[in-house]
Order: sequence, then structure tokens, then C-alpha cells
Amino acid sequence: MASTAPPERPPRPPSDFVRRDLPLELVPAGSRFVRLHRTDLNPLFFGTAGANRFDDPERVYGVCYVAMTLAGAFAETCLRAVGRQFVASAFLAARSVTTIEVTAPLRLVAVHGPGLARIGATSLVSSGAPALAQSWSRAIHEHPAAPDGLLYRASHDDSEMCGALFDRCVDRLAPVQTEGLFADRVRLAALLDRYKVGLG
Repeated sequence: MASTAPPERPPRPPSDFVRRDLPLELVPAGSRFVRLHRTDLNPLFFGTAGANRFDDPERVYGVCYVAMTLAGAFAETCLRAVGRQFVASAFLAARSVTTIEVTAPLRLVAVHGPGLARIGATSLVSSGAPALAQSWSRAIHEHPAAPDGLLYRASHDDSEMCGALFDRCVDRLAPVQTEGLFADRVRLAALLDRYKVGLG
């Protein structure tokens, strides 16, 4: 029998959000992130265009997107065309991989697992409409605890964790190594095999 329950409303930040204790995860100094980015951009590029999932909808603060592993970075950057079985070679050739070291501790809000219930959210924050995610980004950025960003599950591979870092933490991040995505063909082949996509 079909359900007659009304559809779930997108979980906007609750009215008492500023008074809630945030589920903060400490990222210690020495930790490393992976960033897959356009080669012509600074590895620590903090975008303000409002075009990406956790960008500031008011375009005031910048956001830099990272992942815990290269697989997570690849999934979020290269698999956005859902269901497509090929990735354009030209798109990949224009990308570089940068390892980023955390030079001083970061405090990131856990927008996953038990953290969702604590802040009054659901997984739709990271998998639903970008406008919803951006409203949460701004609420988290403006919270009195002043976190450095948030951690969320990759929407194109939810076994992977990603981060949206606010520009207030730029002085605690340092690029360690950058190389073209095509520099290691074996590594690239493993990524393509993991997601069963070919070069177009």
C-alpha cells in the first residue's frame, strides 16, 4: 500500500541552532587532506561564487573542498554527471592532485552520523539540493562556536568523507605536494576501475 504521509520537508537549520552544541571533530596538526582541483587554480582556492554545494549563499566567505582520500576527491569532482560511464580525458588532464597538511588543529562540524540529529539535520544536507546545503553552511559558519568548516559524506560515494573548509582556517593549511592527475597512470587506472568508468 502506498504511503499517504506527506513528503519530508528539507531540514533547514532550526530556529535554536545558535544555542545548540555543535558536534565538533578535531582534526589534529599533521593530518592530511587530498584536493583534486583545476591545475590553473591555487591548491588552497577558497571559492565565493556560490556555485558549489557548501558555498556561502551570500558570497562573503570562501570555501575550499577537500577529501580524506583521493577516491573521495575523485568521486566528488569527476563523477558529478550521475550515471555517465565515461569521464572526458580533457577534464582529467586539466586537474591536479594536491596533498594538504593541517599545520594547527581544526574544528569541523560532523554533518554525518550522530551529528546530524544533534544539529537538527538529515543526510539530505549533503545529498539534497545545493540551496539546502548552502543554508547549513552559512548557519554553521555564523555559529558562535566559529568552527573551521564541516565534514560530510561524499554524495557520489557515501563511503568517503569530505570536508568543506572555511577561509578562516587558511593559515592552518599547507600544500605539501602537487602533481597532475595523469602523472601516475596506475593510480588513475585504479580510480577508473573503482567506479567502473572509462575515458571519453
